[in-house]
Amino acid sequence: MSELEQWLEKAQNFWRKSRMRLRGLASGPRVTPEQLASDDAATRWRGVRSLLTAPQPTLLPTLLSLADDADPMVRAAVVDVLTSWGSTIVLSSTRRTLVAQPGPAAATTLLEVLAHLPAPENRSAILPFLAHEDEAVRAAALTALAALCDDNDVAQLREAWEAASIAIQRAIIAGLCAPAAESWVQEALTADDPVLRQRAIQAMPRIQRQAALQRQQVAPAQKEVEEPDDALA
Repeated sequence: MSELEQWLEKAQNFWRKSRMRLRGLASGPRVTPEQLASDDAATRWRGVRSLLTAPQPTLLPTLLSLADDADPMVRAAVVDVLTSWGSTIVLSSTRRTLVAQPGPAAATTLLEVLAHLPAPENRSAILPFLAHEDEAVRAAALTALAALCDDNDVAQLREAWEAASIAIQRAIIAGLCAPAAESWVQEALTADDPVLRQRAIQAMPRIQRQAALQRQQVAPAQKEVEEPDDALA
């Protein structure tokens, strides 16, 4: 990551946290742990969804525990909220929770968060789940790995693709953005499965953007090599 990208990420995180504080001050009644622990799934869901517009980072441990909620709508809301809170607040705790090897529902939910908030540091938390016995967990892990946009992961992703069900293939291509996967995604543009074709169409712009970014990062280094330092000339 270039210095400019690092600066932009820090600035975005700063403004995200500032907006969260302001929204929290302007919001109505705050969500309580008791609401999130309600026996009623609809109450839990409403409580979690409220945190989208009135974030309360102090409830992060409670949200992480709801990644294992029995209700899929609650788990989906957890993904939305954690993603909206951003990398700085969420990622470290999410990775630690995954290292503890949670159950399939929680693992799937948290891996989906990592897919939405890609970072190189996520890899060590993702890899143990690539061979999980539960297909939904494997799918989420492969999506999260693909979302890292790393050419070094393409061979492993392609190997998983070749032996996978259509559900796994859809999951992989949903996150693909590594430039080395471009020819592979072009093949998927003619797949029999319409969902696979649509996701391949969506993947191409991501891959092209990542390729352009890589070229921008390589160009300055090449220029330094081609133009010797004046002091050495």
